[in-house]
Amino acid sequence: MRLLQLLMALSLLCGAISCANILAVLPSVWKSHYLFGRRLLQELVASPRNHSITLISPHALEAGGVDAELPNIREIRIEGLKENWVGMGMSFEPEQMRSQSVMERFTRLIYAGTTNVDLLLSDQQVRKLLTSGEQFDLLIVDLFLSDALLGLAYYYGIPTVAISPTGANSWLNNMFGNPQSSSLDPSNFLPFTERMNTQQRIVNSLMSTFERLTYNFFHLISQQTVYSKHFEMLVQELPLYRDLTKNLSLALINSHPGLNYPRAYLPNMVEVGGLHLTARTDLRPLPNHLLSFMESAAGGCIYMSLGADVQTAQLPSEKLAIFMDVFGHLKEFHFVLKWENEDFVSSLELPENVMIANWWPQQAILSHTLVKLFISSCGQLSVWESVMGETPILAIPILAEQEVMAKRLQLNGVSLTVNYDAIAYDALLHGIRQLTLNTSYSESLVKLRKRLGGPSPSSLAVGQIELILDSGGADFLKSHANTLNYWRLEGLDVLVIITIGFVGILTIPFLVISCILRKSYYSEACQDQQPPYRSTLKVVGRVHSYGEPGGTPAEPLRRTRSAQSLSARSSSSSFSSNTTPPTTASTTPLDMTPPPPAVVQLLGHVPSPLQLYVNQQQQQQQIYSNSDLSNRQQASQDDNTERRFS
Repeated sequence: MRLLQLLMALSLLCGAISCANILAVLPSVWKSHYLFGRRLLQELVASPRNHSITLISPHALEAGGVDAELPNIREIRIEGLKENWVGMGMSFEPEQMRSQSVMERFTRLIYAGTTNVDLLLSDQQVRKLLTSGEQFDLLIVDLFLSDALLGLAYYYGIPTVAISPTGANSWLNNMFGNPQSSSLDPSNFLPFTERMNTQQRIVNSLMSTFERLTYNFFHLISQQTVYSKHFEMLVQELPLYRDLTKNLSLALINSHPGLNYPRAYLPNMVEVGGLHLTARTDLRPLPNHLLSFMESAAGGCIYMSLGADVQTAQLPSEKLAIFMDVFGHLKEFHFVLKWENEDFVSSLELPENVMIANWWPQQAILSHTLVKLFISSCGQLSVWESVMGETPILAIPILAEQEVMAKRLQLNGVSLTVNYDAIAYDALLHGIRQLTLNTSYSESLVKLRKRLGGPSPSSLAVGQIELILDSGGADFLKSHANTLNYWRLEGLDVLVIITIGFVGILTIPFLVISCILRKSYYSEACQDQQPPYRSTLKVVGRVHSYGEPGGTPAEPLRRTRSAQSLSARSSSSSFSSNTTPPTTASTTPLDMTPPPPAVVQLLGHVPSPLQLYVNQQQQQQQIYSNSDLSNRQQASQDDNTERRFS
């Protein structure tokens, strides 16, 4: 008995030792990010190791209070972040969200994210926590535009787990050193799937370059300012902000290759798509008034929500009128609509088959068998809940990533899409009829749900986090790629060195050979005894050189083939057409050497080359004429001799 008590005491002691005190910071104003992160924290608290958690968020249930369901979660609510977000030009109204260009939205996101982190770290409750002396074992943080929060991990000397409720992005990949190709991985700010054509790859490459440059030379600088402002007073020697990413141990990404697309991830980047889902058996029952409303419909119920933060009540009046007309026309269905205001629009009449509320238990509604259709903007969390509940989707995407998700769902045969700018009575009516009457969409949903099955994402996430706690950060999972700068990571330094080497291999021998040949040419030119004066004359394609009178005559030049042929034609032109000149005329070179000194003395001057040429031509013609005359005389003699003998 005593042995059994001793074993139980040891087990309790080990459990107490293994219990970790975790600090979680979810600074995003998007409620979907909070819901994803809080679900992870609930799983950690419910694990056998009984962890305790302090949660800092603008969506916390009560400031400094304790959640009644999970007593080990202490939540600290930060006020003013949502108001600052809107003040920096970010809106939750669909029209304003769509009116912003990609560049404008990207820039405003950086400004709003940086100022929100500054406000969070300046909050009195956070400052009190940092100076209270309380120690933590792990930091869990949503790193969407909140990189300065990594200073908390350095301050407490603890490893960091990053969560990404919207899937991986270029910033997260950059911090972990995960490979990302602009030809394979589309930007989250563009409505492109992974199968991009040439034009889309060009746009995506430009956008990826813009993201990288903005992140390194604008976002990091602003985050460095906030980081230094709040942690310099707490730490004597503050390291460079870029070195804090080396402390990142794990990333939990809300994605799945069956719903998104397969891509490469490092071992410490784990996909946990559907982590926020609650098992059907653990879902709370629907409120009685809602359940009665749904059961009273002859054809079933249709649920509409454009997201946790997008305000349906802020839709333009003309679009709201179209929705109400369609809902009122479809009397066989009852519609449950997320509506953020207490009262409906005074200019419109709410149909009898429509029920509104500012918040609904969405997963429980989509899992109910009476729900036939989900009208959604295709956010990540909503899509997972709809697929798990086997409810077809009529997609009305607003942001670029939602357009991409809508395309994927339509390719899987589980949804139809109505463009936000093309909302019309006929389009909505046709989409609702098609999705509720055609059973192929429900059949495709069953296949997609099986494809997304497998190990529990919550169990996988908890197991990875406990591995980080037990191993002190799991350094063996980290890649050294995050220690390389942009030039080394992209291999640009190697490319420059190879280019210089290749150019050097080709250029240096060329220059050396050129110098040697030029030097040899000048040396031969100096050794050659050329006369100081040279006169040139073009004669039938030749150039002849003569020295000064009394000098050494230049070496006779060889006539080229063209010069010889031209000379032959010039010589033959002096004969008649029936006379054939001797064969020696075309091959005998012209004697263009200067005359002897006696002739020069007789003439009193040196005859020019042209005069010599003309004289020689006349002499040759005289020789040819004499030869022709003798040939004729010989022929006549031969004829006379033949007559005699005949």
